[in-house]
Amino acid sequence: MESVQLVLALAATRGWNVHHLDVKSTFLNGELKEEVFVNQPPGFIIDGQEHKVLRLRKALYGLRQALWAWNIKLDESLTRLSFCRCETEHALYTRQAERGQLVVGVYVDDLVVTGASEQDVISFKQEMKKLFRMSDLGLLSYYLGIEVEQGADSITLRQSAYARKLLERSGMAGCRANKTPMEKIKLSKASSAAKVDATGYRSIVGGLRYLVHTRPDLAFAVGYVSRFMDDPREDYLAAVKHLLRYVAGTVDYGVVYPRHNGGKAELIGYSDSDSDMAGDIDGRKCTSGLVFFLNGCPIS
Repeated sequence: MESVQLVLALAATRGWNVHHLDVKSTFLNGELKEEVFVNQPPGFIIDGQEHKVLRLRKALYGLRQALWAWNIKLDESLTRLSFCRCETEHALYTRQAERGQLVVGVYVDDLVVTGASEQDVISFKQEMKKLFRMSDLGLLSYYLGIEVEQGADSITLRQSAYARKLLERSGMAGCRANKTPMEKIKLSKASSAAKVDATGYRSIVGGLRYLVHTRPDLAFAVGYVSRFMDDPREDYLAAVKHLLRYVAGTVDYGVVYPRHNGGKAELIGYSDSDSDMAGDIDGRKCTSGLVFFLNGCPIS
């Protein structure tokens, strides 16, 4: 997800539009290096040779190596198109063209494409359609549960619909909103409070963890309640519900990437490794935090 945020931040910094491509029947494109055999499928059994099996040349859905085979196939295809893969972020590819740079972010079968020239983006779409069955989804507007709004002055990321579904799933739809994500409390793993449903607790906290992608203001509180997923108790659940009430009042919050229309991209990082010295009352550990900005746009 951070690679996508990096692409969007770069696009906002340079004043580029971001496009969305989707590969159809993704895992059927991967070419197998190993020997994999399957039984003859019903309706295609050869009379008199029912005992024989078929060797697969390409991957099928459900194979353990299907995702890896697709990744190799896509990497080889982009390399042949003169793209270079980022050494530290393997889901990010760049190509230098006459009109400027072209950037592609990959998440399984979704490609996020941006660049200095709209003509280069169109040409790339045509190149990919010759290699794979593709769906051109136009300008990026929705990606992995994240709503993307591309305006003249900024690119905004939100998860409003996802947040509302999370509130409904947790039984907190229409609840009274809180102004802060967390009260100033100290929870302990040695709590004597009654146990709560572990599966439900983990499901809610897992949903909140995904919401953090566009809600940095939730990061500390979500990280805190995540410490107690092995044996959830009522007091831990109370802290989670307090957090959900804050989400209910800020459901349309998100991350805004201002457009700069050119200029040099400036990377700035902040780190605080001992902000609450020995703050964990169980293990006396510290909670550290960091945030990186690209021209004022949070990317990590």
